[in-house]
Amino acid sequence: MKRWTLRSFDREKADNIVKTTDLSHLTAEVMCARGYADTESLVEFFDGCELSDPFLLTGMDKAVDTIYKAVDNGETICIYGDYDCDGVTSTAILYDYLLSMGADVICYIPERRDGYGLNRAAIDEIKSSNASLIITVDNGITAVDEAEYIASLGMKLVITDHHQPSETIPNADAVVDPHLNNCPTPFKQLAGVGVTLKLLCALDDGNYSMVMEQYSDICAIGTIADVVPLVGENRAIVKSGLSLLKNTENLGLISLMENCGVNVDEITASTVAFTLSPRINAAGRFGSAMTALDLLTSDGSDSEKLAHELMSLNNQRRATEFEIMTEIEQLIASDPKLVHSRVIVVSGDNWHHGVIGIVAARLLESYERPVIVISKDADGLARGSARSIKGFNIFKCFEHCKELLIKYGGHECAGGLTVAQENIGRLNEMIQEYARVNYEHMPVYTICADKLLKGTDITEKNIKDLKRLEPYGAENPEPIFAVSKAKVMSVIPLKNGEHTKLEIIIDGVKLNVLLFKRKTSCLGFGVNDYVDFVGTLGINEYKGAKSFTMTAHDIRLHGIRQDTYLSDYEIYEAICRGEAVDPSSLARSRPNREELVEIYKKLCAINAPVCCETLCARLRTPNISCLKLLIAFDVFSDVGLIESEGSAKLISLKKADKKVDIMSARTIKHIDSLIEQTKTACLS
Repeated sequence: MKRWTLRSFDREKADNIVKTTDLSHLTAEVMCARGYADTESLVEFFDGCELSDPFLLTGMDKAVDTIYKAVDNGETICIYGDYDCDGVTSTAILYDYLLSMGADVICYIPERRDGYGLNRAAIDEIKSSNASLIITVDNGITAVDEAEYIASLGMKLVITDHHQPSETIPNADAVVDPHLNNCPTPFKQLAGVGVTLKLLCALDDGNYSMVMEQYSDICAIGTIADVVPLVGENRAIVKSGLSLLKNTENLGLISLMENCGVNVDEITASTVAFTLSPRINAAGRFGSAMTALDLLTSDGSDSEKLAHELMSLNNQRRATEFEIMTEIEQLIASDPKLVHSRVIVVSGDNWHHGVIGIVAARLLESYERPVIVISKDADGLARGSARSIKGFNIFKCFEHCKELLIKYGGHECAGGLTVAQENIGRLNEMIQEYARVNYEHMPVYTICADKLLKGTDITEKNIKDLKRLEPYGAENPEPIFAVSKAKVMSVIPLKNGEHTKLEIIIDGVKLNVLLFKRKTSCLGFGVNDYVDFVGTLGINEYKGAKSFTMTAHDIRLHGIRQDTYLSDYEIYEAICRGEAVDPSSLARSRPNREELVEIYKKLCAINAPVCCETLCARLRTPNISCLKLLIAFDVFSDVGLIESEGSAKLISLKKADKKVDIMSARTIKHIDSLIEQTKTACLS
């Protein structure tokens, strides 16, 4: 179960915002809940997005001088990019700009198999092309040895990057990175393409107007794809870029959007994040990032062909992702206790490096805990990608295991590693040990709602006014609202029951709730039930008729006590892992025969796949706790009465061929043994 939290706000301050601005009540309450509780902070959010002087970036003046000298001398310049969307878009805008200056310019983007950043083989290849200046974009800030090698070859180097520098700054003709010590630029959270955009502006004497008009569409794509905070200067770049995308003159982007079926009049940050950037990223994952670069710099003669190629590569990515996910689900089915690990660590042979990060993210969402997906390669090494939740620092976890790791990197919520295959088992042990020692209570996957929605909040004016908060992204997510005790009026299957639409009533107001990837047959509730959910608001218009909708991020049957359930689930998982559990918790985890019969009868009465929390709400039996119910499911599974459906966490009845002795189940014996051990320990 995901934890839901609710932001609080000062109603008096929200009312004052309504009086002093033209914001609706709902928008004012959301902004107040997010900390924008006065006019000054609101003005800064909505209007304070001017891009600062590019020359405030340390090293920018040296970078401009070095580049201009190379252009004036007719030297060959090589732009060295990265294979992800941020790196490709950075390369594209700098390449196009330098060409417009009359520069002799080439591009180099390493393949994913070559690894991130500068490498000697690439430098040698660039040297052989007679380039005398390398400009890095979206990389280079930690390339200390490579910078020395470039200097030894008599070449010049300009580094532009947005990643954190190490203690030693590379020896280059210019280094531009907002994270350099004492760099006076006011906004530090630019994507790599944002830093590159500022370089273009500096090359244009600090004037943003032409650069933004020419390149903010591409820059917006890279900024959104890199999941940097969409506040401040990033917000300015993306707002400008989304507006430009609607009428872009970039022939490659036009072809890509046409092939994706994008409605240019309705482009949002979500369109970029879930439609455009995955296809640009697919080039670096399954082919060559140069294909995406060629598309973004196309003169139109080959844009249709290149767009088709990106679509094909993205389809390959999807198919490979599905294959790996299927293999992992089979691993979990053969070892169900795997999902109760504090950190899920899975490995397989030759899983595609370009996809394991996406797979880790999907598993994180499904199982609501940190995940590391490791591919065992033919060279005897294994390479992994990790995704984590706020509160569990995966980078610090890797640091704890560094004696086993050949290479690692990352930050709190994402990272990568390389390890010898023979050390994978020991690595898993060290990861679990780190989590156990440092986290008495593992962080819980959390959805934070901005406001508890009332019927009076649901108006066309309120919902439309929320759009003023766009573009949405990191640190400025689309507003999420919580709804409590809404009555279900009808249940409508969509796409053959793969998705579901509910018609509900909140305080007399009708609302359609869309449940994507939630099978109608597996809801666990129906007409006349009361539900709680969290989601985003919208307006649907069909044949001139408007209706209010919410897209649910999570939904539950009303009546579940969240904190009690999560506490019990934590104890249940500790039992599954064989960790020490409080004796009183052990005692109340054991169901007796009468309770097991009662639970089974309830399952028979529901006669549909159901999750534990829903059954918990249905039972409403004081003596049957969530913990006891979870143990009961294991008992039924032991004797073949139920089966579970993987990541959906749904329980289904199996047809019993004969009577079973449920009290002889392995789980009952295990719990009895643990209780007896506890008693013995107390007596001794």
